[in-house]
Amino acid sequence: MVKLYAWWSIFFLVAVTQARAAETLDINEGRKHWAFQPIQQPSLPQVQDTSWPNNGVDLFILARLEKAGLTPAPSAAPQVLKRRYYYNLIGLPPHVSEIRDPRSTVDHLLASPHYGERFARHWLDVVRYADSNGVDENAAQINAWRYRDYVVRSFSKDTPFHQFLVEQMAGDLMSADTDEQRHEQLIATGFLALGPKVLAEPDKVKMEMDIIDEQIDTIGRAFMGLTLGCARCHDHKFDPIGIADYYSLAGIFKSTKTMDSFATIAKWHENTLLTPETKKLKEKQEALVDVQKQVIAAFTEKANQELVVEKKLQELPEKPEEHYSQETKQELDTLRKTLERLVATAPKLPSAMGVLDGSVTNVPVFLRGDHNTPGEVQPRRFPRALVADESKPIGDQSSGRMELARWIASRENPLTARVMVNRIWRWHFGRGLVATTDNFGRMGEQPSHPELLDWLAVWFMDHGWSMKKLNRLILNSATYQMSSQASAAALKKDPTNQLYSRAPLRRLEAEPLRDTLLEISGLLDKRIGGYVWTFENYKLVFDHTSEDATTYESVRRAIYLPVIRNHVYDLFTLFDFPDPATVNGRRADSVIAPQALFLMNSPLVLRATKVMANDLLVNESWDDNLRVESLYGRLYNRPASTEEKHRALSFVQKFAASKNSDDGTEDHLAAWQALCQAIIMTNEFVYLQ
Repeated sequence: MVKLYAWWSIFFLVAVTQARAAETLDINEGRKHWAFQPIQQPSLPQVQDTSWPNNGVDLFILARLEKAGLTPAPSAAPQVLKRRYYYNLIGLPPHVSEIRDPRSTVDHLLASPHYGERFARHWLDVVRYADSNGVDENAAQINAWRYRDYVVRSFSKDTPFHQFLVEQMAGDLMSADTDEQRHEQLIATGFLALGPKVLAEPDKVKMEMDIIDEQIDTIGRAFMGLTLGCARCHDHKFDPIGIADYYSLAGIFKSTKTMDSFATIAKWHENTLLTPETKKLKEKQEALVDVQKQVIAAFTEKANQELVVEKKLQELPEKPEEHYSQETKQELDTLRKTLERLVATAPKLPSAMGVLDGSVTNVPVFLRGDHNTPGEVQPRRFPRALVADESKPIGDQSSGRMELARWIASRENPLTARVMVNRIWRWHFGRGLVATTDNFGRMGEQPSHPELLDWLAVWFMDHGWSMKKLNRLILNSATYQMSSQASAAALKKDPTNQLYSRAPLRRLEAEPLRDTLLEISGLLDKRIGGYVWTFENYKLVFDHTSEDATTYESVRRAIYLPVIRNHVYDLFTLFDFPDPATVNGRRADSVIAPQALFLMNSPLVLRATKVMANDLLVNESWDDNLRVESLYGRLYNRPASTEEKHRALSFVQKFAASKNSDDGTEDHLAAWQALCQAIIMTNEFVYLQ
């Protein structure tokens, strides 16, 4: 036992020495990595085919193709391109009656309120949005929807990305001219509060540091494509981020109030959203409570005085209430119950998950991430490898969140603009110029077109960090407008389409697929914003032992359906919805048998196709040829060919004859429903060409 104690003593001394030792991390060497280099605007390359490019994007793509001895694929057919525009920009199918040229189509869709919904869903993947906590105590985050709607509004009104970033990290510290603006800024900080938390963690210091770690990791990967969380226990193994850098950032979030209580079960903080009306209501209710408390205090004081006189006491007993008369006890009990009712019936003021500045503090390095082995205290500052000069500590007047947010959102940071333009490129092409969208560090992939990435980053910043302008630039490029048909040469020299010799073939994601089924059947409710999930805040939803009673029958768009951590909606899971507990800028794209079975047997599909079939039959002036034309126009956004009409009508006739109604007549509704379902099950419906 003595020897064991001696060994542990030696280990502890070594650990403390290591915690206080100077870092061996070579910051200057680490800065040489391509992603940490300052963004320089490259010159536009020269190309042989000057007739093909529409803008600068095309020059970079074509230059690489010509170098490889390839030519771009021809332009996509108008109806194919139209369908691509609609799904990429608003996540809904086009109406066959709408006729616009490509450029006006893009402008029309960027102005649509549904554009914000589509791109908000992309961003919600990145910021691990959910409506419940997950982990050990899967408590309902019933006000998380306010952050989701804030994101929708931000994309719709084209909030400059650098402002969007600062609002999410430090909105509570920004000035505001109106109550509405103040509310938006408070709601935006839900970004920091949304992460999963171990709410029943017995070690409260560990719980707080785990929450801080999740915030640092999310900020690093979402905004800068860096795995900053890897430096919690030791210097980053691959990137020039030291453990001292990590705890410098940890001090910023230690100085931020994310939780109201760490007691089991812990509760996250929510900011009250007061308006002049709700403020008056709140003040009135607080006044009533104060008056009742004063009445109770006055009554208790009088009862105590009477007790002293009646009992002829020199001083009050330790528990005077035990000596009150029965009548006095009953009256006091009535007064207290009145107070309880006033508190219980207080108006529920609107609130939103978010943060505020707390007590400013610095944090020591914790060896191996263990707060029981502290080392040197680290001043709050930015990661040294990412700043040109020596990083100066943040002052003691605030947490430093605002300073950090502004630095991350500045042109001086070499990562933020690169990461965001890469995300937007990925949302349109299915793969980023840097394939590892959340990791621009040394373990991430090299950019396929580094000059194009930097050119887009500079263009983005020069055009006010406008996401709509960047979308317009990309979608109006000849690169985006190519067909997905690959030539034999392209299949040989560019088999995985790394050079963008053609447009990618992409399957509809879970949300557009579901929304399309409702839209083409006329069932979709396209109202913007709000929530459909009624549940009690902080109440447990699902923890592997209880039943999740959440339903998904709403006909609102999929973005408004609840996202329950540990128990995501089956349809979402089936079509590769990401884990809502982690940052995910790159959804998987699987092809599995249950996806086909869903299109064959899902109640949603059966409901939608029955409504569609009924719509086709209700117009008695139509003949079957018109019905097939209408169906192909609605589902494929193109007319049916002669062969397709023949096959469709033959299918309907044979199906109807084989499936008679109870009275012996042919069941035409079932036949047309089966045709609708057969067309929905095709690749042309499920994939964007």
